[in-house]
Amino acid sequence: MVDFARLMRRAYSLERDFAVNLIEGSQRKPKLLIIARNHTRKIVNIDEVVAVGEELGFEVVVGESSFSTNVEEFARVVNSVDVMVGVHGAGLTNEVFLPTNAVLIQIVPFGFFKTLAEYYFGIGANNMMLKYIAYDMSEEESTLIDLYPRDSAVFRDPESFQSQGWRAMAKLYLDEQNVKLNMTKFKPVLTRALELLR
Repeated sequence: MVDFARLMRRAYSLERDFAVNLIEGSQRKPKLLIIARNHTRKIVNIDEVVAVGEELGFEVVVGESSFSTNVEEFARVVNSVDVMVGVHGAGLTNEVFLPTNAVLIQIVPFGFFKTLAEYYFGIGANNMMLKYIAYDMSEEESTLIDLYPRDSAVFRDPESFQSQGWRAMAKLYLDEQNVKLNMTKFKPVLTRALELLR
């Protein structure tokens, strides 16, 4: 995977092979990319995430990767950052353009298999010599609380939807759900990303 990532960086003529190393007295600001989604699993309080990132000292970029996105241009954006954060989904495949030792933060939707999410993106990240953090959403961070009663199986028994098969689980936990991050809970994750760059 390290060789594959290197091949991708060469194929797109990307400049950075390594993420910033934040040593004491470093003048360079680390750069954070937030992968925005416009349809499902979007971060509805993305402005708060940007503000907290800037407060911690990041230069923050918000970018959306979609089917109409120019891959070469977006690859350059991804390669320019040190930390990439996004909700589980196809946009995280852009991890192949991150420089070695960069940090990938995957927000795992409430009710979704954490092990499956890590299989999709965490294993590859580790094998590409990226630092990987999985952030498990709580039900309070899910917009599903606006759609279903708190005592429903959606919250009490997510496994019952998972046992109904992929379509039932994906329809509910991937298609109907958006994200409102609890910044008190998420800020330490961004702080941890900074520590991993040291």
